[in-house]
Amino acid sequence: MNKTAIIALAAALLLVLTEPGPQLAAAQKATAPAGQKPAPGVTPQAKARHAEAVYKAYLSLLSSSANLPEAISYLNANIYAAGSYRAMLMTLRLENAQRAALSAWQDKFAIQGIQRELTELYEPGDSLAELAGKTKKANLRLMLERAVKCGYKLETAEGSFFPVIDYAAYRKYKLYVTSDIRDYITIMAIESDLPSNKDNGLIIAWAEVASRALAQEAFIAAYPRSNRIEAVKSLFRTYEIDTFYGLSNTPLFHYDNLEMDLEASKAYTAVLAKNNGESPYLEKLGGFMKLLKEHDYKLTDEIEEYRRQVAPQEIPATEPSAGAGAAQAE
Repeated sequence: MNKTAIIALAAALLLVLTEPGPQLAAAQKATAPAGQKPAPGVTPQAKARHAEAVYKAYLSLLSSSANLPEAISYLNANIYAAGSYRAMLMTLRLENAQRAALSAWQDKFAIQGIQRELTELYEPGDSLAELAGKTKKANLRLMLERAVKCGYKLETAEGSFFPVIDYAAYRKYKLYVTSDIRDYITIMAIESDLPSNKDNGLIIAWAEVASRALAQEAFIAAYPRSNRIEAVKSLFRTYEIDTFYGLSNTPLFHYDNLEMDLEASKAYTAVLAKNNGESPYLEKLGGFMKLLKEHDYKLTDEIEEYRRQVAPQEIPATEPSAGAGAAQAE
């Protein structure tokens, strides 16, 4: 790719991102991670030129999904030299590229023969790398190893196997990116390490549901102009619904007697006692628990109406799926 093409590609890709907020604009002045001393004899102008060269070379690699492993290796080796603003862009570009390629990877895994072979190999907790080490079939081993190099991890649901973005691998970029994306990585890595639900049931505690919702709400309040604000809003929307309704296989109110789940009641009471800061989420939860106490912790028409008002279940179809760890750039 010639120099003109690389510059054109960089300009086109930059237009995809939303305008950075004030905290990101300030970060554009930075050309090295916080605390890193400039090399002796290197001028700020030279550092800026080098950071821009690193960024453009990276964009060139990301122009094709076939280069994802090389792009990740390049990012890992050079992000320190990009400065926090460009490091933020590079990190989000990687996420975009992984999301763009994800459906093709999921199609590969969905092939019946692949699913059958994975079922025969899989033991609870196995990673893609561990499955690759188990199989004697070269094509399957190469596919699994390639998925790892492209930044994916294994997930299972209802007896099927599929890849998802491994956000835990993004933690190493937190030292270099802007504060909003550092917090975004923390949120998404938690989701990646342990999804909140599987097979229409919660697999985390009710207290953890509230804890994650509070972290997401805090992000929304702190970074209203972040490039990932819509992704976190969508995730928070899902957690808010889970808070007040539960899931099909883990309902907040038992189907037979309409009584509130005892563990949820204890967890929410503890969360409200522990947190007393300003939070619309906690205000809603506090009103909910107060009303429930008045109704002996049973689902009544009044309580049903309350939760419909504070957390309607309908999620607009235009919003990304939080369960899939959505984070599409604007």
